Amino acid sequence: MEKIKKRLPIITSAFIAIILIHSLFVDYTVQFPDYIATEPSDSAMESMKPQVVAENGVLNRISYLESFLVELESRELPVDTEQEDTKENIKRVLVGQKLLLGLSLFYLLLAFSTAVSYAFRAWFHKTLANVFYPVSFVVLAPKVFYQLNLAMQQEIFSYFYFIFLIFTYGISVISYRLILKNKELAEGFQSLQFSSSLEEEGRSPSNTKTGSIFAPVFHVFLLQKHYVTEFSYFIFFLLGILSLFYIFNYKKVGGEPNSSNWKNLTVSFAYLQFRFLRNGFLSLFSTILIVFFVTFLFSLLLFNIDLIQNHLGLFGKATEF
Repeated sequence: MEKIKKRLPIITSAFIAIILIHSLFVDYTVQFPDYIATEPSDSAMESMKPQVVAENGVLNRISYLESFLVELESRELPVDTEQEDTKENIKRVLVGQKLLLGLSLFYLLLAFSTAVSYAFRAWFHKTLANVFYPVSFVVLAPKVFYQLNLAMQQEIFSYFYFIFLIFTYGISVISYRLILKNKELAEGFQSLQFSSSLEEEGRSPSNTKTGSIFAPVFHVFLLQKHYVTEFSYFIFFLLGILSLFYIFNYKKVGGEPNSSNWKNLTVSFAYLQFRFLRNGFLSLFSTILIVFFVTFLFSLLLFNIDLIQNHLGLFGKATEF
């Protein structure tokens, strides 16, 4: 029983990853009736109820929108059909779906990182768990609601999926409590705490060349403007290369000599995601703090101008001259 309790967070992460992979291909939504029937019959009342229906997941939606956009651009339509507005709307929806796909993949990798850091007792595993499990509770709740409604609609597959979701939700709560109540010190891979101060992490040497940086920035801006898709793929490619560079450097400076290479690599990958989360939260908090501070100063300035104008009358006396 004790072994099952220790492995439960790993099993939970695997189950949540399966649910997330399924949601990439199949999604659910609530469909409301198009009209309200006035007849008080049972069939009319049944048709007025909102229905949960299955639809394509984010991967299929992206594929459909891209193919539809290509077909729309290949057709020659009259000028007065507002074709450009339609294209822009589709492109905005497509960008939103790609952002959703990116968040889903990051969440899927977070499930892997949380399981790996817990299994190898890395010192940052509780931090990842404090992000992964609360997000999982929010993500799983509407899925349970959809499957419950599908079960009431007598969908056979929904019965099994509903039981699987309830079971996953339950063990997620238990796993999170086990991680939080565990008083054992996790001291694995302690040297990773000091990786940010090491030169091996990837700091570039100081630039001794002189010259303006505006020219290359301007060229990059033109590339991003005229080649949006290609530039996006190029940026993601560079981000992947940089991530691999950091992972291998974390393995070099923070890996434990008694552990195997694959273990050090997986923990280094989990630590990279931990750094993403920590820096992301710090950046978000700093941005909110700066916006709040600027808004406060601007409000204070408006208040002082209003006070001077209404009570001291300086502006009114100035206009008399």
